[in-house]
Amino acid sequence: MEMAGIFMTDVAAASFQTGQMWSYRTRPALADSRLIIGALLAFEAGPPIACCTVTGALQQLPDGRLERVTIPFLPMTVAALARTVTTIEGEAPVAPAFAAHFASWHDDDRGLSYFTVPFEGSLDRMIALQMAEIAGDEAQT
Repeated sequence: MEMAGIFMTDVAAASFQTGQMWSYRTRPALADSRLIIGALLAFEAGPPIACCTVTGALQQLPDGRLERVTIPFLPMTVAALARTVTTIEGEAPVAPAFAAHFASWHDDDRGLSYFTVPFEGSLDRMIALQMAEIAGDEAQT
């Protein structure tokens, strides 16, 4: 598939397919949260990427309270996805905003950023894990 000048192919890794809905490793309170694969991509350089929607995730509000939200677009390596998911739960559509977020991600002049760490139910936690991984990598160089 050709998309705005970047060559992409479906990734046949770990039997992941677009449209699959997965449960994943998270705290018991989020047991009904699901991850839905919206796109599997491979580029000439870099790891294969899974672009997902997450339903029933946690988001911290400015006052400290937590609320359940849908994350319409979450890019991560296929390896991170494999470390995240536990059980396939069938198929489901991605969030309606997935396509717009995918287009913004694709057109970002800074590059196609993605997570290399597993998702555990909170984007804030995922960002913290990613930053810790980056800091660990920089400390080793």
